[in-house]
Amino acid sequence: MPAPTSGIALFGYYRSAVEVASYLRTGAYRVVIIDDHPGNLEKARKAGYETAELDFRNDSELAKLGLGETIETIFCLFPDDAENVFLTLSARALAPDIRIFSIAHGRSAVPNLRAAGANKVIETEEISGLRIWDIITRPIVTAILDHTLFGQANLNVTELQIPAGSPFIGRLVSELELETQYNLILLGMVDCKLEEYFVYSQRVKNTQLQAGDFLVVIGPRDASASLKQDLLGERS
Repeated sequence: MPAPTSGIALFGYYRSAVEVASYLRTGAYRVVIIDDHPGNLEKARKAGYETAELDFRNDSELAKLGLGETIETIFCLFPDDAENVFLTLSARALAPDIRIFSIAHGRSAVPNLRAAGANKVIETEEISGLRIWDIITRPIVTAILDHTLFGQANLNVTELQIPAGSPFIGRLVSELELETQYNLILLGMVDCKLEEYFVYSQRVKNTQLQAGDFLVVIGPRDASASLKQDLLGERS
């Protein structure tokens, strides 16, 4: 956990920023909401956040934030991947040592964000609809965000279906030991019997897996790929 003076800037006060800011508020962080839309900033101020209105496309305005000095970490949370890439490029050029966390809404944006200088990228393409924003409000994600901010791995949220004939059918979720066996954190699952209702991980430990269920996990891409192979029974 950083010192209370550590500054974190969230760019784009959309739903993702609302959820991330809510989490950061529980820690010893100074959070600043940055946007160039007055309506978004008004919502942020009413929610009790420090705000700054500026055009992130203008380097002279961006430099006024104190990137790399009073602001040590930024979140690029615009709904447009191109804007997140542009912001990442600009911030990295102004502050070579700053930590940059970005959301990628499409898989094609991930290499662009990494090339632009993002330290950590979470790809959301592999998870359905707005479920990720619902997930991120849950207590289990506090550890994930800390690992993402201050850890080493680039994380991906992935939805993996239990196929017919999978060797995992009939096993309890708790028996999978995803953290120790795969280096993955289970966020929850979609129970096929409940018509795609999302059940958070704290409530599914004793759930027996069936064909058609989805596991929603977060972790390195290669770890998710290994789990997917095991679900299919393709690894010896």
